[in-house]
Amino acid sequence: MSEAVEGHVTTEIVMLNPENTRGISNLTSQEFIQKMMEILGEDAERTSGYQEAPLAYDSIWALALALNKTAHELENKNKNKPDNEKLYLEDFTYSARNITDEFYKAMNASSFDGVSGHVVFDATGSRMAWTMIEQLQGGKYTTIGYYDITKDNLSWYNNDKWIGTFPPADHTKVIPAFRHLSQKLFVSMSILAGMGILMGIVCLTFNIYNSHVRYIQNSQPYLNNMTALGCILALAAVFPMGLDGYHIKTWHFPFICQIRLWLLGLGFGLAYGSMFTKIWWVHTLFTKKEEKKEKRKQHLEPWKLYATVSVLMAIDVLSLAIWQIVDPLHRTVEEFTKEAPKEDKDVLILPQLEHCSSKKMSTWLGIIYGYKGLLLLLGIFLAYETKSVSTEKINDHRAVGMAIYNVAVLCLITAPVTMILSSQQDALFTFSALAIIFSAYITLVVLFLPKMRRLITRGEWQAEHQDTMKTGSSINNNEEEKSRLLEKENRELEKIIAEKEERITELRRNLFERKQLRSRRHSSTNTPKEGFDNHFNSSSPISSLYQPGLPLVKCLVSSDQSDKLGPNSCDGSRVHLLYK
Repeated sequence: MSEAVEGHVTTEIVMLNPENTRGISNLTSQEFIQKMMEILGEDAERTSGYQEAPLAYDSIWALALALNKTAHELENKNKNKPDNEKLYLEDFTYSARNITDEFYKAMNASSFDGVSGHVVFDATGSRMAWTMIEQLQGGKYTTIGYYDITKDNLSWYNNDKWIGTFPPADHTKVIPAFRHLSQKLFVSMSILAGMGILMGIVCLTFNIYNSHVRYIQNSQPYLNNMTALGCILALAAVFPMGLDGYHIKTWHFPFICQIRLWLLGLGFGLAYGSMFTKIWWVHTLFTKKEEKKEKRKQHLEPWKLYATVSVLMAIDVLSLAIWQIVDPLHRTVEEFTKEAPKEDKDVLILPQLEHCSSKKMSTWLGIIYGYKGLLLLLGIFLAYETKSVSTEKINDHRAVGMAIYNVAVLCLITAPVTMILSSQQDALFTFSALAIIFSAYITLVVLFLPKMRRLITRGEWQAEHQDTMKTGSSINNNEEEKSRLLEKENRELEKIIAEKEERITELRRNLFERKQLRSRRHSSTNTPKEGFDNHFNSSSPISSLYQPGLPLVKCLVSSDQSDKLGPNSCDGSRVHLLYK
């Protein structure tokens, strides 16, 4: 038991002034004890109430001072009162409210130095005395300090002794500890993301370098460039996703949060938006009725594709900008249940986790996820609808559909799972990073690897490159020039046909009027058909323009043009004559 209580600390009210100063009684504390010993004799310390005697002595002084002050206050108040209303201390009774109030005020305002120390009372009437601090050292109590509550002053003697190096804690210490991402995991995902970025750069370079090849041109290379660039931006978002308090300062956190959001948002919008544009226009132009296919194929203009991508990107940029202006992302700290370490029972660990969040995070995520989810589902539907379409305008739309399937499935699974794993930093980062990496890898491989394989195995890029070097001009440029000439010639021929048709209509009307006039003058038994055909004799000026049973217009070209176009040039394969 003595070992268990050794070193414990106790406190009690100071009953004897430790300072040998004279108080209101003109006695020091030691003089008071000496006089009390003379009165009580040798057995004074065994007398009941011996230790509390200084407190009782100062209490009598406090009472006497309060009575004097009360008498003085009553005398001052009696100066302006008639004799029958005057109050004196001798009139005190417990029911005399005026006198008891004055007495209470005087007692509460007492302040003097006595043999027990400085005497003062609080608002409730309790004595505000010094506190003596003692410690059990070697089986005996030793004074190690005093505390004056009236002056908030602690007097410490520095003679305390403790078992161990440091004094024991007076409370359980709570130590905050941040949960950081596993560095091995961060390095692994960063390497995979870096390899994906390198792959994206290779695919982008390949597509730009071979943009003159017809097979690449028919795959809409500018949209493929956007897809590769979007994959690079999305993969770059993996690096800031793994940064936390282990790598950056607290004031850097909002900036890193912005980088994460914009890289991932713009990367996904650019990559998926370009693929969605392809599949949208394939579905719009090539899944309609059979009689409209040929007409619709002629109107697949590149600017429509670029305009669609621009609209999708504008929606993404506008939504992200509004989010960051109205409710920007900032650093928040999530606290978990306190944990007790095994080695120290006086300490608790408070786990904490840093997040990028905003005041209305759930609302903004709901808007973004809702819009992107509908876009993903629509992309899956369009990819399924166009799986049997075959067109040379966008020759890689089946590969685009396959990429959309994979990206949509990964995104639709990842979004809800990341919300569930928000409090587990390693699982959250792993799931999010792998979803981004796999989506980018699959997209790049599905879209660009078949093109690389075809151009390398068939040597198409070499043949077209050599032809371009020999002629000194691009084959595409020559065909475009021929096409412009033929279109110009076609427009001229259309004007000629329109003039001829107007002339033929006028002649028919004149013939019909003559026929009616002749039938009125002469009664004839001939049928209208015979009468009508009689006007078309060999001497008629329009016999060369119209012959029954033959097409109205075969081909209106001059002799020079007929030599240039050839005998088979009027069938519509090279010159399209629009006959209305």
